[in-house]
Amino acid sequence: MSTKSSIKWKEQTADAAGYHLYDDVMDQFEKGEPPVYLRLDGVAVELCTQTIGVSVTVTIPRAIARELGLLKD
Repeated sequence: MSTKSSIKWKEQTADAAGYHLYDDVMDQFEKGEPPVYLRLDGVAVELCTQTIGVSVTVTIPRAIARELGLLKD
């Protein structure tokens, strides 16, 4: 059984990346404001390990960034 509650999504195709922006319903039982989650399908990623965790750089196509409201242009 999934605990994902979809906010917005787009299927990955042969020509374009996809995404899934969602809540995890189990987070509602934690204290504070729950996070949201973003899964990106078919995009490039760079992961750098550091002593205090990791840094993740994801290459997001501009069309997806616009759809998610990250860009105004």
